[in-house]
Amino acid sequence: MKMRFGIIVGWTCAILVAAFNIFAAVMKFLPVAPGSDAEAMGMKLGVTGLEQQLGVLEFIIVILFVIPRTSTIGFVLMVGYLGGSLATNLTHGFSNMEALPIYVLFVLLTASAYFRNPELLSRVLGRSVPAKV
Repeated sequence: MKMRFGIIVGWTCAILVAAFNIFAAVMKFLPVAPGSDAEAMGMKLGVTGLEQQLGVLEFIIVILFVIPRTSTIGFVLMVGYLGGSLATNLTHGFSNMEALPIYVLFVLLTASAYFRNPELLSRVLGRSVPAKV
């Protein structure tokens, strides 16, 4: 029963993280109206003209994260991408409350990695990697 609970929690968190990132990636491909809030935010963050490249990168990371065989590398890349996103937001004048969704994603991402990739925690703690049953 404990193993099934971990699988459900791990996959639920992974699906939530993937859904949020897919939504964000799709939004990067939609045209932005001149003078809109989205254009002002892009200018403030300094990503004007890079939206589509960031969207493609985000799709690739999500695919790697969702596939069980590549989920560890997807997790590492997702941490890097979200860390860069958080750093960019905080260094460009956004408050912690405006960056709250990124913090929530980090919590969900960590929970997902804990339940889906127990070898990550084993390696951090210096223990042997548990055998898959």
